[in-house]
Amino acid sequence: MCSMTVPLDRLYHFVENIAQEIYGNLVVIYRFYPHGSKKIQDLTLSKEQSVKTYLVSPEIICNDQEPLNYDLYHNFDIRLQESPNSILNTIYSQHSSKFPTFNLRGPITNIWDHALLLHSEDRSAQVELYKNTQFIPVYYWSHAVIAKDWFRYAEHVAQKKNVNQTFLIYNRAWSGTREYRLRFAELLIQTNLQKHCQTTVNPIEPELGIHYNTHQFCNPIWRPQTVLENYFPASLAHSGYSADFDIEDYQSTDVEVVLETLFDDSRLHLTEKSLRPIACGQPFIIVGTSGSLEYLRRYGFKTFADIWDESYDLVENPQERLIQIAELMKLIANWPADVRENKMAQARVVADYNHQHFFSKEFFDLVVDELKTNLVTAFEQIEEKNTSSFFMQRQKILNSIPEWVNRSDRNTTPEEDQQVLAQALKYYQRIKS
Repeated sequence: MCSMTVPLDRLYHFVENIAQEIYGNLVVIYRFYPHGSKKIQDLTLSKEQSVKTYLVSPEIICNDQEPLNYDLYHNFDIRLQESPNSILNTIYSQHSSKFPTFNLRGPITNIWDHALLLHSEDRSAQVELYKNTQFIPVYYWSHAVIAKDWFRYAEHVAQKKNVNQTFLIYNRAWSGTREYRLRFAELLIQTNLQKHCQTTVNPIEPELGIHYNTHQFCNPIWRPQTVLENYFPASLAHSGYSADFDIEDYQSTDVEVVLETLFDDSRLHLTEKSLRPIACGQPFIIVGTSGSLEYLRRYGFKTFADIWDESYDLVENPQERLIQIAELMKLIANWPADVRENKMAQARVVADYNHQHFFSKEFFDLVVDELKTNLVTAFEQIEEKNTSSFFMQRQKILNSIPEWVNRSDRNTTPEEDQQVLAQALKYYQRIKS
């Protein structure tokens, strides 16, 4: 998902309200804006706060739309959290080597040793990396909440099937973790499935502006050897298309084959792409990491193991999993007419159940209750682990810099400074004792 104009701040205000209710006081929310950005300079406050507020309030850093990428932020220019023209910015720029930075947090600017890291992935080594570096990870399935908003009108649309293709496949961008999509398109050609698919392939990556022939693949096994543009039209969809649905696409096809963000990976990270066919009442095959179907079942959805072979979801080797998915598609595409009618009737019963469950209060409460439970644990940990030692270290460094000591543009009053210091000292006594 690349940068979108979709108003996702509603989600973060919702998260903020839940967090503040649990914590019993103010928190500060950082999120990437424009939404979907991965640029560190776009990790900004969701709303303006007083300096005192973010000095004493726990930070919640939201990396819940995209997969975590610890290495991407391991060595970055210091992210300045204060106002752009403040004396503190100047000091950070001139004396950056003196201040500790911790990946997404930048220089430590408040009394808390740890920040809460809101994310949406399971079975993740990335989460473990952040656990070891000043973060308390908090999992919730943010894409479920996002999808409930984006696809809300699908609840009220009745499908009128007029099928002319077996498979619906959205295939737009292929950079980064999505390189496998090019090899998948080639597999469709090699198994003669392209004639059964309503799909596209972009020879020019829309986010990078380069052809796949000149692209430096992160994983060379996904480089296609076939001229894909000879077989598929290019996608005309814009970057925010995953925030919408086209009911005509679903009415004209039997099964959506969902190309997820992660495939050649060990993590579970299902996005709104997997929930769109569910919201639209469509049977689906998930081209994602191993265990994706079990992940959906964990949230009360049903899959199609009684109708077709879903053992592909258990295959850990990504190349073998991709081949097995293509073989399953070939089997479905070649069903005799009477078998197809019977099988698809069964599949639509499951799809109807999933559609109802997706729009149910039960599903929404399941997702939100999981967030609340994990936040309760995280706030307990942030209190238990806090020493304010990094804050006190920063204050010591600042007090050694004449520009800071002699500054004229104070953004807190002396009284506020004393209140902040008193709160920090309360925790700092743990070290001294």
